[in-house]
Amino acid sequence: MQTPSDPNSSRALHHQIAQDLTSRIGREEGYCDRLPSESTLCRIYGVSRVTIRHALQHLENAGLVCRRQGRGTFVVPAAERTTAPQPDPVMGLSDILQARGMKVETELLAFGLEPAPPEVMAALEPDGQQALLLRRRYLIDHVPVALTEVYYPPAFRAFISEHDARVHSSPRLMVDHIGLRLGRTHLTVDVTEARHALAAELDLPCGSPVMVMRRITCDDAGTACEHSTLLARPGIARLSIKAHGGNLPDTDFVPRDPWPPAG
Repeated sequence: MQTPSDPNSSRALHHQIAQDLTSRIGREEGYCDRLPSESTLCRIYGVSRVTIRHALQHLENAGLVCRRQGRGTFVVPAAERTTAPQPDPVMGLSDILQARGMKVETELLAFGLEPAPPEVMAALEPDGQQALLLRRRYLIDHVPVALTEVYYPPAFRAFISEHDARVHSSPRLMVDHIGLRLGRTHLTVDVTEARHALAAELDLPCGSPVMVMRRITCDDAGTACEHSTLLARPGIARLSIKAHGGNLPDTDFVPRDPWPPAG
């Protein structure tokens, strides 16, 4: 069976399938009132049921179809389609600093498949024991201000080059190179002491306080696609949190201005 997947495309396979299905809905016989069954779609595209379900989840999130357990996937009439508001995109550290007019240097310290720590295994549930690691150091005016350790599912390695890892923020990699639509994000913030290796990398005295921000990002299907840890030296930023009524708060990472802080 033919598949629309392009081996040279930087978009993940389930996104390519979702895009192809979108072009067929309402235009081709067999795609007007309901879609073919999952097993039929697996044969058409030559992929696993998991991949098809991810593709259908994207269509459902876009308001194009409605899935009914045990009955199939039905096309939502155009007049009844509503699109859920998309969350604001997650910003990477380099995006935020550059938006504030700061000249940021990025050093790629590590890039490749590595054994996944237990917390990464729990969050991403990768196939096997490895995950794709990007470890970067950020400097402002040649002063090291932060480190990031970002883990992705190992399959992402096929879509991210070493050059991409060096110059693009994590959210841009996920959106522009993997083809994800980002959904919810879970942030935790803590403070730790800079041990010898970390203190040297951030040019800090050993034992200095370091802000630790951990982020787990999910795609719009609710699948965790990133486990990120930010280690920042004191004074680079403050954490701003806004709550709306009874909703969970929105969180913003705000760089200190001017940089470097006085004192």
